[in-house]
Amino acid sequence: MRMFGLITALAALDAVTGVASTETTAEHDDEYYPPPFTSPATLTPSTTCPAYGLGHLIRDGYYYYENRVVSEASRRMPRPKRSSPLRGQPQTDPPTPEGTPQEKGGWSRGALCRRVGKDEHCAFTYAEFNNGEGISIITTAARILLLGSQPPLAPHPATDTETANKRSKTDTTPSESHYYKDVTIPNKGIGLLATQPIRTGRRVMARTPAVMVDDRAFKGLRKEDLALLLGQAILALPDAHRKRFLNLSIAHDEAVTGGGSLTAGMELIYNIFTNNAFKTTVTLERVDKEGGGGGVASSSEADFQSAFTEVSRLNHDCSPNLGYYFDSATLSQKVYAARDIMPGEELTVSYVDVLQPRSTRSHLLNTTWHFTCSCARCSPNPANPADDTHILLESDSRTSQIRSLLRSLDDYTTKDPNPATHGPQKAETLITLYELEGLQVRIYEAYYRAALEWNGVGDAERAVRYARLCLASGLVLRGPDRPFVRSMRALVEDARAHWSWRFRVPVKD
Repeated sequence: MRMFGLITALAALDAVTGVASTETTAEHDDEYYPPPFTSPATLTPSTTCPAYGLGHLIRDGYYYYENRVVSEASRRMPRPKRSSPLRGQPQTDPPTPEGTPQEKGGWSRGALCRRVGKDEHCAFTYAEFNNGEGISIITTAARILLLGSQPPLAPHPATDTETANKRSKTDTTPSESHYYKDVTIPNKGIGLLATQPIRTGRRVMARTPAVMVDDRAFKGLRKEDLALLLGQAILALPDAHRKRFLNLSIAHDEAVTGGGSLTAGMELIYNIFTNNAFKTTVTLERVDKEGGGGGVASSSEADFQSAFTEVSRLNHDCSPNLGYYFDSATLSQKVYAARDIMPGEELTVSYVDVLQPRSTRSHLLNTTWHFTCSCARCSPNPANPADDTHILLESDSRTSQIRSLLRSLDDYTTKDPNPATHGPQKAETLITLYELEGLQVRIYEAYYRAALEWNGVGDAERAVRYARLCLASGLVLRGPDRPFVRSMRALVEDARAHWSWRFRVPVKD
């Protein structure tokens, strides 16, 4: 990606609070993620399990690739609109509800708010967060009360010692890294290069976001209204964090000219955010005040789009050497090495589903991030492009076979007269294909299926072996709270008690 130069003149953000909105769209609720497995008890003969991580989800004009969200603006797709009783009514600055973080604990709120349905969304900033890094969150007053009352955003230590320890154990303050450095990479702009060997599973960085936007506001607000709130959010950040955000890249064909009700500064901030945002899910915990112990009474999840100033420096590769996941307990994006990395290698993540066909990946990267992928799975060697065509075709064939095997293995209703040769051999082939394609960032998917298939034919020893491999990879690349992690831990503990025990073996009459 190309880097847009640092905007040092904050005058470019003139009139950032002077735009009044006269139109809103209704709130959308459209989150869905397929499970990694389905228990045989819930299956019917026509049921097949979705391949975990396969494909991309398109709902209400939004595309999801693993954790990364492609904004409607960058896709140039029309926003779905619904009738709203508030449409056409001028939006005014609502009074601050009693007890909001504006009055407590160092939080501040932007001057103007914008409505999605009946909910007012405002820009809240906690400048002291993470040793003075600061964070801005665009959401409702009710939701910021929950976020601001629990670690790591709570100004005071949590009464729940276990939760407090979990949420404070990671220092995410940016500091000079011994693993990488910023460099200018031809045709990509600024990227990160490894400065020393990085072993598989090593954490490369963990960073908190500069700004988080409630998914309801991200999908429900007009561009002008979201840009207004983003402008307030970024201006309220401490200087160092704000400058790092403004120095992030935007797509090279997105001119920053202003126009209409947007100033050039507001449009710049909007484009930076939509070009660099990741989908993140935060756990909201309600404290049991009546119980007296300060424990968690209930919890729910809320989706946000979040921009991280350092994580967003990572460029794309269809065989990335890094994986990442968002840790709600520390509000940090954690990035780990998916394979051994040598000094001088560029550090990369994937912006799209790496199991999609090459033509699909190329189209999405061109239309969304506006660049042509030059990785080994997409582009031939520039020196001898004709000689490498057969290599790309072989890669396409392997990727197609991976998708086919996943569909077959995820049909848990299949019974085979000779079960010892059905699923296990396919799972072993799947592992080989992932390795040949350089997809170590998703290798836990293949290990997961190998563990189930060997357990499905009654081989507990091999099943536990692959469950261990799945956990070793999955814990650092996807985090400890995933369903497949819990399933593999249960299999390791007692393979014969796991739901998959001998599920491929036909039951004799």
